[in-house]
Amino acid sequence: MDPNISFAGDWTAPGELTGMVPRKARLWNNGIATTLVATVFLAAAVGFAIWAGTKAAQQMAQTVALRREGQESSGEVKRLWRSGRSMTPWVSYTCTTQGAVFTGESRVPEPLWHGLREDGHLSIRFLPPSPAINHPVAWEESALSAWAVLVIAVVPAALGILFLTQLRGQRQLATEGLPAAGVVTKCSRGSKGGWWVEYQFRTGDGKTAKGAGWPEDRQPVGATICVLYLPQNPRLNQPYPMSYYRVVQ
Repeated sequence: MDPNISFAGDWTAPGELTGMVPRKARLWNNGIATTLVATVFLAAAVGFAIWAGTKAAQQMAQTVALRREGQESSGEVKRLWRSGRSMTPWVSYTCTTQGAVFTGESRVPEPLWHGLREDGHLSIRFLPPSPAINHPVAWEESALSAWAVLVIAVVPAALGILFLTQLRGQRQLATEGLPAAGVVTKCSRGSKGGWWVEYQFRTGDGKTAKGAGWPEDRQPVGATICVLYLPQNPRLNQPYPMSYYRVVQ
């Protein structure tokens, strides 16, 4: 404990925190908005995962069909380019069979990229009943390229889980947390607004613990604030009132 810190001896907890636990709590403004955001992120992650799985299955089925039933014809390279941050090489081409012209495009394995030339020739395998299903003979499309989209799904999934974890933690504090007098040791402006405070507080067994969080208003160093903490894990604590939940009397 910092010897310069003095806990208020006449401090009393807000009335709604003095009853028996578990208390009743309800989502507050920020909590409702965060719940909606978390739901959107998780739904997006599921959508990405379903799309990636479907695309991978389609690619695999087309590759198998081209192996078994595909016919080969000479195509003409129309365009070569690189795309994305990874500068993935791509090729587009046309091919003529039985008087009909069909087109296609494909990623190109890096070792084969330098062997291609615009207006050059490229062997194409296609399905006779449906020439739109086609692919260069020299390489096959990997289903792993579609599954790579799952990396995109990880981001919204992680954010959704993070928000839900924060909501769950605040709900547990609101319903089961014990109130204590905290003393602000540091207060700074957040990069996106609001105030970030660090504080120390004394638990029911007389031990001193530390915490940090976002109070509703600016709190100068040395100010006394209300802190909610879990007695079984005092490291889980927050300034009260909290942003996501309110205690219902």
